[in-house]
Amino acid sequence: MQRKQSIERQSQVIRTYQAGEKSLWPVGSVKLAFKELYFSRHAIWHLFVRDFVAGFRQKIFGYFWILASPLLGILSFVFMNSTGILDPGDLDIPYPIFVFIGTSLWGLLTITTTTVANGLIGNSDLIMRTNIPKVGLAVTGMASVLYNFLISIVVLFIILIAFRLSPALVGWIYPLAVVPLVLMGIGFGLVLAVVGSVARDITSIFVNLLGLAMYITPVVYSAEFANPQLQQIVRFNPLTYLVDTPRSLLILGQMPHPWGFALATLVSVLVLVIGIHMFYLVKDKVAERL
Repeated sequence: MQRKQSIERQSQVIRTYQAGEKSLWPVGSVKLAFKELYFSRHAIWHLFVRDFVAGFRQKIFGYFWILASPLLGILSFVFMNSTGILDPGDLDIPYPIFVFIGTSLWGLLTITTTTVANGLIGNSDLIMRTNIPKVGLAVTGMASVLYNFLISIVVLFIILIAFRLSPALVGWIYPLAVVPLVLMGIGFGLVLAVVGSVARDITSIFVNLLGLAMYITPVVYSAEFANPQLQQIVRFNPLTYLVDTPRSLLILGQMPHPWGFALATLVSVLVLVIGIHMFYLVKDKVAERL
């Protein structure tokens, strides 16, 4: 009887893998990811609270810095624009608002990618000691990312009041229009999470390449180039529509390129599905490399 109970207890904590196990298809990987995220929602919440509180420890400015840092991020561009060093092109939006929304959205993509990419490495102790799904540990930092994005929206409304502007009537869909950009960042991050556990410099290389992509995306200027080849690159760059459309909807109430935004959203979903599938293909090898 004791031997039987011992075997049953061991079967609850030991996971075995057998050759010939049924392979997951991309749709199966996505279903499994949502299922595991649902069951690990309480662990994700507790990890968010832990990271959020730790972020304010031993810091002097605390909440003030959360509000001030988005403004400091655009000062250099506003200074260069006011001195004539930077010509953003013809804009329908005051430049400080244009560059604030652009850099906020670009920062959202970058921080989403790096947060998910470093999620496994940052929680390596939990991977070794607990049975929390790895996909839950990879995206646990997203709660903090979304919180900071909400803060940037508050700062944006303060800037709009300063310029005596009001959002467009359809501006309330701004958070929804940002979702494809977040999905793309999560997809990139999931791929880098498993690749980066083997080669840790890949994430930094990718983030640097992503920084170069900002210059062919209308983030700090309108990205209108006289060179036809560069203009074609901007036109076929999905990030062009993922950054420009939310900004135009919020301030102007317009969607300048609806088909471009629809195709860019489709690309984001594909990147997310590919990221989830790649993550589940190699996630079980991660613990060996951490």
